[in-house]
Amino acid sequence: MKKILLTATLFLTAVSLVAQTVARMSDLTPQQKEGATDLILTGQLSTVGNSDFRQLRDLCHRLKRVDLSHSDVLEIPKNAFHSRHRLQQVILPHTLHNVGTQAFFACDSLQSIVLPASTATVADAAFLGCKGLESLIIEGAPSLGEFAFARCNGLRTITVRSAIPPRASASTFEGVDVRRCQLSVPKGSEDFYRKAEGWNVFFGNEKAGFEICRPEKCIVPNPEQLEVHGIATPLLVKQTWIIEADSQLDNEKKHALRILADRTGVKQNGRKGKIRLRLGLDNTLGHREAYTLRVTAEGIDIMGKSPAGVFYGLMTLECLLAADGMSGCCDVLPQMVLKDAPRTDMRELMVDPARIFIPFEELKAFIPEMARYKLNALHLHLVDDQAWRIEIKKYPELTAKASSRVGMDDMLIPIEGYYTQDQMRELVAFAASYHVDIIPEIEMPGHEVAAIHVFPELTCGAKQLPIRTTCGVSNELLCPGKEFTYEFLGNVFAELADVFPSEYVHLGGDEAGNPALGCWANCPDCQTLKRRLDITSTDRSENWRLQEFLFGRVIDTLRTKYGKTPMFWYETDFKNIPEGCVTFAWRHDLTKAAAEAAIRNNARIVLCPGEHCYLDYPMARGDMPEVNWGMPVTSLQQTYKLDPAWNMGDAFERENLLGVAGTLWSECINSTERIYYQAYPRALALAEAAWSRPERRSWEDFRRRIMPVLRDMHRRGISYSMEF
Repeated sequence: MKKILLTATLFLTAVSLVAQTVARMSDLTPQQKEGATDLILTGQLSTVGNSDFRQLRDLCHRLKRVDLSHSDVLEIPKNAFHSRHRLQQVILPHTLHNVGTQAFFACDSLQSIVLPASTATVADAAFLGCKGLESLIIEGAPSLGEFAFARCNGLRTITVRSAIPPRASASTFEGVDVRRCQLSVPKGSEDFYRKAEGWNVFFGNEKAGFEICRPEKCIVPNPEQLEVHGIATPLLVKQTWIIEADSQLDNEKKHALRILADRTGVKQNGRKGKIRLRLGLDNTLGHREAYTLRVTAEGIDIMGKSPAGVFYGLMTLECLLAADGMSGCCDVLPQMVLKDAPRTDMRELMVDPARIFIPFEELKAFIPEMARYKLNALHLHLVDDQAWRIEIKKYPELTAKASSRVGMDDMLIPIEGYYTQDQMRELVAFAASYHVDIIPEIEMPGHEVAAIHVFPELTCGAKQLPIRTTCGVSNELLCPGKEFTYEFLGNVFAELADVFPSEYVHLGGDEAGNPALGCWANCPDCQTLKRRLDITSTDRSENWRLQEFLFGRVIDTLRTKYGKTPMFWYETDFKNIPEGCVTFAWRHDLTKAAAEAAIRNNARIVLCPGEHCYLDYPMARGDMPEVNWGMPVTSLQQTYKLDPAWNMGDAFERENLLGVAGTLWSECINSTERIYYQAYPRALALAEAAWSRPERRSWEDFRRRIMPVLRDMHRRGISYSMEF
């Protein structure tokens, strides 16, 4: 022990020689924060808003080591170092009382932690996913929350000084390789630890309970009909299965094999299985994505109107197997009959790799999680003022010059990357296996500074514009009076049509009204176009007609040449919704106007009103992001309250409503784990709003049903906001 302490002392001394010592983060310039790798903080650190901890997490992206032992800190707040992958060493203060939820989530380079004797609580998921963590020393007897050290599969030594076992959950060390991790406890206390929940796993003495699934308590979204026969002989699931599937269901059979292997842990044998899983098609079902699921003592039948319906039946089966979410798989399924179909056709999530790039493999990994809850479309916001993220072979300059920058508001981080067309083809194919449609978006005529940066001739006056490094809206638009604008867009959409087979393509169209439309007022090319269109005004009062003309030309090309259905964000500047197009109701307080416009123009509409569906908004006061561009709070309950029909009546729902979308803009999201954190659990609420009929929805019931789902997410290493 003396040798270990001496080594630690020498290490800390060496670190202190090179580390910057300051009282608080405000003592550093933005450039110093950006370049900091080793910090010693000595002051009273703030924990609210743009706090010292928020700055450590989001502004010090190079940070490897931080010493808090000289600071006045009682709490490491929730999400304090969330997903800081470079962080290797944290020295906690001797005054520490609490470590908040997900405080060190996915700090996968973190090597060791000493919890001082003053520590009273280590909250749920505090160190979840710290896979590089090798050494844990607990000086006192803090209460350890659910999944507090889960998936720390690099742990080799845990030393606890307390003779009385700290309170722990059965899931506290979920995923730790107890065969390779040595637990050291005070002499004579081994029997106490052997019998204590959470600690007993290190003695090979964990008593696994017999878990029975309660379907009414764990399915999200809530099915249309569920009848449980609790008295009948249940199905024992941890046996070998035989899977029978119609010839059109090879893809779904693969998913069935994956689910059963992941959940039951039993190697499947197609010829000697004891339980039968039958996958088939039933043309008598109504909706294209409808399915039935029947559990008997002998096996399970899943029948769908289409392969998609069968797939959603399998997603429900996985939800049933996960049960309470603690162990990964129940032992028993009760007999039941479940009938289900979606309320809406499109259930979309949108992600924004333009502001902060999402690496391809991490974008790809997002798809299975959303599909798990029957979300069926992923909308990619591929371009904006801050970057161009999709390869266009006709214009290689777009990605060469507009896919890399430094800075996003106060985060002076390098942001670079783009997707090749081959990557997008791979993404499309992968998503299709999960019955998820990939919908590309190219913004126009606003939010195009990245393209204008490369081709100034796209804008009036051929202005030279730098790539934007802040949020907000540029008032520079594509010029509708220049033929090059249409040539450029035509070439871009030609390549997109070849890469993305989706019926839909999104054209943006938001935030390009007044005052932005004023940029066309003094443009000779725009004035010439006005005269051609018999527009007599020379000011900006009728410039919306130029926008209508620009959209009209692009829409006509997409429909006639490529058979695409154009989509765009609804703005009041669009006096008419062109025939066959889909509009998105996104603005606060304009949803009713957008719905009425859809009815008036016999158009389809997707609802994503900001007050319900903007997932980049914090879920509670003090929740991430703590610093932003004026985002209001959108609580989980507020998201759940979304009525896809917006009280517009049955005819609107039947003839105009296409679906629901959750939008996840990334100005403040600087890691992939943060994407999940912002999306969930609100994406679950949106999934249920879009799928389940009103009579099957209840906020109180939903709160209960998502808890097993969320525990299973933590067990699998998925981050989510716990502020509800």
